[in-house]
Amino acid sequence: MVSLGALLGSNAFAVEFKDAQVAATEGRYDDVVAILTTILDRGDLQGYAEVVGYSNRGVAYSLLKQYPQAKRDLLHAIELDPDHLLTINHLGIMAQHIDGDAQAAAIWFRRAADQGYPSSQTNLATLYRDGKGVARDYTQAFRLYKLAADQNYVMSYVPLGELYMQGRGVNMDVKTDLEWLYKGVDEGVVSAHYHLGKAHERGWGQTQNYARAADEYYTAAMQGDGEAQNALGYLYRRGLGVKQDFTKAAEWYQLAADQQVVQATNRLAWLLATCPNQLVCNGALALELAQSAVEKERNATNLDSLAAAQARVGDYEVAIDSIEEILRMEGRNSRYASRLSFYQARRPYKL
Repeated sequence: MVSLGALLGSNAFAVEFKDAQVAATEGRYDDVVAILTTILDRGDLQGYAEVVGYSNRGVAYSLLKQYPQAKRDLLHAIELDPDHLLTINHLGIMAQHIDGDAQAAAIWFRRAADQGYPSSQTNLATLYRDGKGVARDYTQAFRLYKLAADQNYVMSYVPLGELYMQGRGVNMDVKTDLEWLYKGVDEGVVSAHYHLGKAHERGWGQTQNYARAADEYYTAAMQGDGEAQNALGYLYRRGLGVKQDFTKAAEWYQLAADQQVVQATNRLAWLLATCPNQLVCNGALALELAQSAVEKERNATNLDSLAAAQARVGDYEVAIDSIEEILRMEGRNSRYASRLSFYQARRPYKL
């Protein structure tokens, strides 16, 4: 929520606005709405103060998932001030994530990005990077992320670093990627720890170090980063940088799966279907998870987990069919072909 400090020159409203700001900082958005409603209903606010009042109440409503009220307030704020950048940006966020309209989101974001608003520059860059609402254009994505980063907008640091790592929109430069990731870590960007962990795990620009990777993943995972939870689960499953522990692996995979990380759903299904530890093994749950992963993405990896789960619950013929589907995708020399001998012999596959 935007700082209300600019409004505090009026002593009559100073205390109320400060209370709203404190409530917003503490995540008490119901209180923000109540305070700002009291002020707005009096009809005393004018000019910029009224714009900020409606805009901030709209943001608070959106954080409470009261989207019709949020849109009403945000659109009213735009009527009062068509160039209010925070409001424009938040209307873009709602268009993208609530309405599912990436094209409308791009229009809103561009409107604020063209005026130098770093949050909108970053949001528009992400649409260009992902090809949502606009044609995919890594050069444009890099330009916009860099503009935001040059304004010290910390949420642009990680995606900017990733473009350097991938050589998309800019020449590949692992050293510069790591510099941006470390800047993100210094600024408290949770996802920076995940990406730095990935660099340590894979030895990008430095010596491969699974223990350092585990430490970085753990930092992000403990703050709720689903990708980091998934990655940490994998290290525990394999015993890389940490002592192998199937129970902890399953726990981290589950946390990530709960956040709709499809790879974690699949990895958890595979572990539950193939784990040699009977306390972890759970064929029925593995089957449910694998079916969910396949519904979202029907690829060889997910089908392999589905086959393992089907075999674990005794449906060997169906498991064979799943492997055969993989072989039709990848050819008979696929690395998954070896599974057939297990299922044809009526044996589940085990790690």
